[in-house]
Amino acid sequence: MRGASGRLGWVDKRTQSLRSHRSERWRGFNTLRSDKALVMDDLILSINKLQDKFIALGKEQVNLPQIVVVGAQSAGKSSVLESLVRRNFLPRGTDVVTRCPLILQLVNCPKNPEGDKIRKSKGISHDEWGEFLKNDNNAYEMYEIGQIESQIMSRTASLAGDSKNISRARITLRIFSPSVLTLTLVDLPGVTKVPVGDQPIDIEDQILDLIKSFIENPESIILAVTPGNTDMATSDSLKLAKQVDPKGERTLAVVTKVDKMEGSSAEDVLTGKCIPVKLGIIGVINRSQEDLKKGKSIEDAIKNEEDYLQREYPELADKHGSAYLAKKLQTLLVKHIQAHIPEMRHSFLLNIDECKRILDKCGGKIDGRSCLEYSISTFCESFGNTIKGESADVESAILTGGAKLHCLFENLETSLLQVKPCEVFSLEQVILAIRLTSGVELPLVLAEHAFDQLMKPLVKRTKEPSLECISEVCRELKNVCRNSFPEETATRFPAAGEEVCKIVDGMIDDLTKTAKDYVLQAIFIEERHITRGQLSKIISGSRVLDVLTIKELQSFPKIQFRSDPNFTSSGKSNIGKLNPTIKDMRHAVLLGDMLNVYYEQLANRIWDTVVKATMALLVKELDKGLQLKLASQLNDKVDQLFIEGDSISQLRSKAERELQVLEESLGELDGLDFIMTKQ
Repeated sequence: MRGASGRLGWVDKRTQSLRSHRSERWRGFNTLRSDKALVMDDLILSINKLQDKFIALGKEQVNLPQIVVVGAQSAGKSSVLESLVRRNFLPRGTDVVTRCPLILQLVNCPKNPEGDKIRKSKGISHDEWGEFLKNDNNAYEMYEIGQIESQIMSRTASLAGDSKNISRARITLRIFSPSVLTLTLVDLPGVTKVPVGDQPIDIEDQILDLIKSFIENPESIILAVTPGNTDMATSDSLKLAKQVDPKGERTLAVVTKVDKMEGSSAEDVLTGKCIPVKLGIIGVINRSQEDLKKGKSIEDAIKNEEDYLQREYPELADKHGSAYLAKKLQTLLVKHIQAHIPEMRHSFLLNIDECKRILDKCGGKIDGRSCLEYSISTFCESFGNTIKGESADVESAILTGGAKLHCLFENLETSLLQVKPCEVFSLEQVILAIRLTSGVELPLVLAEHAFDQLMKPLVKRTKEPSLECISEVCRELKNVCRNSFPEETATRFPAAGEEVCKIVDGMIDDLTKTAKDYVLQAIFIEERHITRGQLSKIISGSRVLDVLTIKELQSFPKIQFRSDPNFTSSGKSNIGKLNPTIKDMRHAVLLGDMLNVYYEQLANRIWDTVVKATMALLVKELDKGLQLKLASQLNDKVDQLFIEGDSISQLRSKAERELQVLEESLGELDGLDFIMTKQ
């Protein structure tokens, strides 16, 4: 608390205390550092290496421990970061200035043999300098510390354009200095409510989505920057943090502009009574706009900050301020790295397995002729097994191969047998057929010529379903063909897969035509000659005698044929109304019986012919000649067909790069285990 006791005699005592405090707080930055500090540096720098590798690789799905700086526009994020670097290096302005994620890697480089070794290895003599990562080759470009601000501005314009739009592309900046603690942070665009200039109307949503993509990473620490002179309940950064970290377990709050806070509520904020975060609340004092105009240095600002905290909050001063914030962040990041090494290792192993799976699928260098022989052999075996039902996939719930052909043949049988001749013709058509085929004298017992004429259209009706059945078999065989070619070969050498399917499709088409021609010939024969010997049971049976003995029309049983009184009423007809006689009805009854019996036998013969022709002339002939045909057709095309596609070579190259980075990263993690044993 800020009681009077904290102010008694503060002039001399406080001056001495403050000097001691500053000496302790910044001691060691420019001198030999402790082993523990060096170990902390090594841990953070190892994660930086991993981060650089994955950024250069363009692989962002690997979560790494990091500190993400979040805050509203003008909340003081830039001042907080500059106080950690103790340099003016960030662009400033009244509108949105940070428009790309900035990965800021601070590296302590003291003026001692350790730091000079770094300078010597880089061929540089500056006390401090900056380096920007080239994302395409994992190399860095070096700049003097005074050039960093302009470089950030130019790189931002290159990635996000000259307007006020934002981009997800990252800028990675390393700063080497004796004045910094080794630390890594991610600076993101500040939350803004109102679009400016030519910004899109949904700029706020875009920024929020970008921020969430970083802070949703469970391995990130959220540094929520909030102005002290605003209501904490409305803080944008704390609202965002709470959405992804409701318990505040990985959120550290930084309250800026502490000198603008008033009353006892300030102590409630700084002591954590108002903000439910578990990593702590640290108050700092940024340089005001007036300080910036006057050119107030960061060193002077930090001294004034410490003076203010010791004067106004003596009991809390040691746990607040920019210097304490730097140490706190470094400690948190190191602990976070240590805690998440098992998760990182597990993630790397999963990604390594995935890369190896992709490489296995892509395959290594091949011999074209060997690959051709393997592909043809595998294809023919798979094709034959599918037709025979020896490679059934019972989980697919789809009929394929032989099972599908069997279903097609059953459907044809049903289609043929469901035709009922007495439903095809009307009674009037039958009577007219009897009269037209009899000439001057009507037949005595059986209207054989009428039977022939009525039977022919029934024979023709079998043609369409029979040919369609063969066409469906043809389509199924082509489908089996496409599914039989080895998937890994088709993916890697699409030209080979296409050529095989082209050859097999041609074979299927040719054999299909042969099968159809055979069936058409069989139907033509059935149509050209109607054999009546099969009707002997009807002709010699008691049915004929029963019908011939009927003397009156009323005594006839129900006629099987449907009635169509309008059949002869067309304008072109000269028949007039048909008046069936006793003889007409006798012949009609017998013809109905004859047509039913003969058509059923015919349908079975046609079905049997279609099945035999399809299997013998198409399916089995294809299976028998498939391997020899493919070998002869493809033998001279090996060099053209087995050329790896660009997509496969690119996929393999990408997987190989990822695998190398992941295995190197796994080695880095194993090295971290050794580093941690030093603590």
